[in-house]
Amino acid sequence: MKTQFAVLTSLAIIATTQAQDLHDADFVLSIENDRLVAGVFDPQSGNVVTPFRVKSSVLGAEGFPNFTNDPGFNAQLGQLIPGMSIGFSILSAPRIWDNDSMDFETIAPDSIVVRAAGQSIDAPSADTVVEGIVFGQASSSPSASFHHHMQYLLNGGLPPTIDGLWLLELELWTTLSNIEPSEPLYLIFAQGDSEAQLNDAIAWVEDNLVGTSCLADFNGDGLLNFFDVSLFLSGFTAGDAASDLNNDGVLNFFDVSLYLSAFGQGCP
Repeated sequence: MKTQFAVLTSLAIIATTQAQDLHDADFVLSIENDRLVAGVFDPQSGNVVTPFRVKSSVLGAEGFPNFTNDPGFNAQLGQLIPGMSIGFSILSAPRIWDNDSMDFETIAPDSIVVRAAGQSIDAPSADTVVEGIVFGQASSSPSASFHHHMQYLLNGGLPPTIDGLWLLELELWTTLSNIEPSEPLYLIFAQGDSEAQLNDAIAWVEDNLVGTSCLADFNGDGLLNFFDVSLFLSGFTAGDAASDLNNDGVLNFFDVSLYLSAFGQGCP
C-alpha cells in the first residue's frame, strides 16, 4: 500500500501542464473567473501555479547597476483573449528593507522609475495610486501569445550603486471592461544584499502582504489540490525556506509530516 506521502508525490509528478516558452523569472498571466491573474512557471514540475504574486530580481544583473528588466510578463498559449491590451498601475510608494526591524515598513528615500512603451512612470514618494499605461498587447491569433518586459530603474539608473532591497507594489489591468484587475503584485529588487536577506524579505511579503489562512494551501488560491503538493515538494527539494513549516531552520521529515497533516485536515 502506498503511503500518503507517496500518493501525494505521485500526484505531483503526473500533474503537469503544457508550458511553452515560459520562464520562471516571469509572471505568467491568465484569466480566471473574469479576473486577470498572475502565476509562475515551475520548471521542475512543468506546472503553471496560480495565483503567485511575489517575484524578485537583481538590479545590475544585465550589467547595468540600479537597473533590471525582470520580472517580465508571459502567458501560456490560449490563456488570454486575442488582441487584449494589458497595463499597470503603481499602488503605493516603494519601500526599503530594514535589516534591523526585518520589514518593509519604511518608505524608500530612493526613487524607482518604470519604463514601458516608450514612457517613464515615476513611483510616488507617498502612498497614492499612480495610474500607469498599457505595456503590452496579446497577439490577435487564437493563441493570444503575450511576452513583454518593462524596465525598472533605481534613482534613474544613475550612480552610485546602492546596496539594499526595495519593494514595489503593482496592479495589472486590461482595457476590457468585463475583466477585473489583478490582485496586487509585489516586486522585490535586490542589489548587493545577501541571498539570506532576500529570502527573509520575500517571506515577510508573503506573510504580511499576501498571506494565506491555510498552511497546506501553498499557492493561496483557497483550494487544496496537486498544485499545492507540487509547490511544497518543489520548495522542499530546492531547500526553499517556505517549505520549512515548523520554522526550525531545517528541512526534514518533520516539515513533510506537518504538511501531510495540514493537507489531510483541509482548509477552514
